[in-house]
Amino acid sequence: MRILRTCGVGESYADERLKLLRGMLKYHNLKHIYMLHDHKGNLCVIWEQMPKEEEKELVKSAWEFLSEYEIEHKLINFNVC
Repeated sequence: MRILRTCGVGESYADERLKLLRGMLKYHNLKHIYMLHDHKGNLCVIWEQMPKEEEKELVKSAWEFLSEYEIEHKLINFNVC
């Protein structure tokens, strides 16, 4: 699970809040997240396969625990030739 934070001044791969969120989600055994992207408190969760509603709710609860509330979910599709 990759993490990326952008805030308008560039990219950072070493954001403590995202590291904490990643740890929380790994603890709950969420395996199909490709990337967590935080842009000014707006979290974009990029999934490798369609998430279940329970998985999305778990991400929402973890993000709210960190006092953030904006989440967008996307599905990535890798074409293997």
